[in-house]
Amino acid sequence: MRQRVLGCPVDDFDLTELLDHVREYMAQGVKQWYTSINVANWYAYTHFPDVAALFDKATFITADGWPIAWASRVIHHAPVPRIPAMNFLEALLSEPWTTPLSVFLLGGKPGIAEQAGEHLTKQYAHIRVVGHFHGYFDSVQEEDKALQAIQKTQPTVLILGMGTPYEQAWLSRHFAEIPSVLAVGIGGGMDILAGIKKRAPEWMQNSGMEWLYRLIQEPRRLSGRYVKTTSSFAWHVFRVFWPLPSLSSHRANSYSEKKGA
Repeated sequence: MRQRVLGCPVDDFDLTELLDHVREYMAQGVKQWYTSINVANWYAYTHFPDVAALFDKATFITADGWPIAWASRVIHHAPVPRIPAMNFLEALLSEPWTTPLSVFLLGGKPGIAEQAGEHLTKQYAHIRVVGHFHGYFDSVQEEDKALQAIQKTQPTVLILGMGTPYEQAWLSRHFAEIPSVLAVGIGGGMDILAGIKKRAPEWMQNSGMEWLYRLIQEPRRLSGRYVKTTSSFAWHVFRVFWPLPSLSSHRANSYSEKKGA
């Protein structure tokens, strides 16, 4: 069942239930779209209506980070399990599929998706990587080439690593055209699949410290984003427990408007 966590939609399935639903839909040929919510995505959802409209189209949305799972329990008394996108993808690819799962990778800088495909082929016995394409489109023609490659290879699973809101926007434009039964958004995870970056040790993931590990890896890129999104999340939590009079503020109509400000 879909819950609302500080205004953002999150499903309350655990990983086993989620995989059961995915398998059932795949068997029926129902096209699916999976994404996840961390604090950065929560910020994008609650601050930009155009991004919110994209997330609302997803078939499944899980809590990627501990703050979202914590808020659902403490504030809404409706616990949702924490299922990071990378954990879901790993569980999906580890399934003992009778027929090899055909996979297409879309995202990352040129060459990264190809490298990720090579790693996945070695790591998982029951998948077959049928194609890959980078996510840095410099023209409409380039984007069309990616779509045509997906249509030609007919993958069962499309893995997108383009980041929010770009992968959601791409899926929204092309969801009706792609043949994939399941589209999985992993944000910046393509570099991890390619072996270029590593996830935090399991103890850091389980203790809610994965964000610190990522910050140490990419301080310049992530420090500003973490300050902005985390402070906003903390402020909204504060307002739940200690309500204050509403303050008028300008809200960008779209992510692109904010980016251009």
